[in-house]
Amino acid sequence: MRLFTAIPLLCFFIAASAQENERDSEQEIRILSAYHGLDPLPPLATTRLCGLPPTRGQDGMPVTFSVQLNSASVSATAFAVKTSSGETVTPLCATLRPAIETLEKRTVLLIGSFSVDKSLPRSVEIVEQLEDVDGNSLVGLKIEKVTPLASGPSLVLAERFAPDTLGLEGECPIDIAQVVQLTWEGGVTGPQGAALAESQRTAISILLRDGNSVHPLFLAEDDPDNHVIACVAETSPAVLVSVAAGLFYDPGDDANPETRIDVISRMNE
Repeated sequence: MRLFTAIPLLCFFIAASAQENERDSEQEIRILSAYHGLDPLPPLATTRLCGLPPTRGQDGMPVTFSVQLNSASVSATAFAVKTSSGETVTPLCATLRPAIETLEKRTVLLIGSFSVDKSLPRSVEIVEQLEDVDGNSLVGLKIEKVTPLASGPSLVLAERFAPDTLGLEGECPIDIAQVVQLTWEGGVTGPQGAALAESQRTAISILLRDGNSVHPLFLAEDDPDNHVIACVAETSPAVLVSVAAGLFYDPGDDANPETRIDVISRMNE
């Protein structure tokens, strides 16, 4: 088989595999990631995000779920963080902020003392009532891996929406065929907190069902959370997203590794 024939076939098989993985991933309710994102948090973070007095020496750890959460059920006591010292820590605060827009609401920021005396967070478990938006209990869910503080953020979810989906109004330019919402382990920006720019846009490659790979036409991000909206002009459905290393930074200014993930379609097809 000649190389120029093999490459389109390879893209076809990758796209077909991505579709199969998409169906599997939609069926499982789980914790996608726990990310030791920042140590210490600015003292005013507890006030801005939790309505508590300024508190020093707190860590920030986003925990992202495969489902959207019932915001009324989110509480600090629902989470138990096991550390490398063997201690179980209840967070000082648990909040969906800042990821509270219509299509977000799946990442809980835990604020607490998770790394006292060189200990490190090792696992997160749901130990009291926490519900998804459909009323399913998430008690008992556990993740045994916490991404270390020095690591940069990776993708944990990519969802494909129609441009006119509720919550996406005005996010993309006109004449967009589809929108892919990217969910990262933690909040992302350019280097040193800069806004996302052309280098971030071109770092993202989107594999389409027809075998072509494209960059988003535009990236929309209007708040410092872990969601980035990729506006795609092409009509062939997006099936896989890959991002080159070193372009997306967390609040500690740690850059992303190379990362890729299948796209889950939220469109009626």
